[in-house]
Amino acid sequence: MAADLVQFLQQEIDLGSFPGASCAIGSVSGGIEREDALGNAVVVPMRIAATPDTIYDIASVTKVVVTTILVLHAVDEKRIALDDRFDGFTFRQLLTHTSGLVAWLPLYALGASYRETIRHPTTSYDAPGRPTYSDLNFVLLWYALTEIFGDYVQAARERIFAPLGLRDTTFNPPPILKPRIAATEWGQRFEAKMAADRHVEFHGFRQGLMWGEVNDGNSFHAGGTCGNAGVFATARDIFRIVQAFARGELVSRALVDESARAHAGDRGLGWQIGELGYGHNGFTGTSVWVQGDRISVLLTNRVHPCAASIAMSRIRATFHGMSSRA
Repeated sequence: MAADLVQFLQQEIDLGSFPGASCAIGSVSGGIEREDALGNAVVVPMRIAATPDTIYDIASVTKVVVTTILVLHAVDEKRIALDDRFDGFTFRQLLTHTSGLVAWLPLYALGASYRETIRHPTTSYDAPGRPTYSDLNFVLLWYALTEIFGDYVQAARERIFAPLGLRDTTFNPPPILKPRIAATEWGQRFEAKMAADRHVEFHGFRQGLMWGEVNDGNSFHAGGTCGNAGVFATARDIFRIVQAFARGELVSRALVDESARAHAGDRGLGWQIGELGYGHNGFTGTSVWVQGDRISVLLTNRVHPCAASIAMSRIRATFHGMSSRA
């Protein structure tokens, strides 16, 4: 990897922005040109160095590398149309975050099923049309995909992971992989505060180290995923999924182009749209960006051992900007 990128990531590790990072950089037309890893995948209760083989909880990057692609499969196969409705919202509204649903709720703490909670009118606070990034959109898409394909995880394996030959991408990784997995938070302090801010009482927050189990509470309590998070993968595997998507290997070329354009504000179909490309971020410190023929993937565990406030937006923008020029 270019010396300036290594220096930049090492500087952020030294500053405490994250304990470790793995990355993959290359082109849509070619493949991975550079991959590297710095720092540690685990720092407590022991130290395990990050390597290119380190598997990360990619958090909300799951939304684009699995959920969005599966929805587009259903569109390509004419099982649904983007403007068909599911639970009162069009698939286009759910993908572009224009449903009006609130950004987040601790669905596991509210008694009813996730779907029943989201259906309740008090969860919607704005008129559809204005983009408001919300996990709830992708939870509803998870329900829809379960109805369409029968099993979301199996569909992901059969339609994305297996055809691309991905060996290090999974939901609910088996214990044998734990030494290769980057740990996340020690206790759910961040989500506990978010729930408290919404005046939701819950006594089941995890207290120990989250290491090999999905960090996101809604996904965890749903069995490992509910469409918004849950994938564990290496940087090279995420690169390959995004490369295959951008090439039109996973969905039709027309839907790739439709996904990568702005529909409302900076929202495409699943993807966040920028002036020069498209990508997506994950809460745990993960991100991917496509700019022209360039793809860059940055996976970190910035929430380990605690989810402190850092300038992750600046770090991502700098990394992906430097990568596009590398």
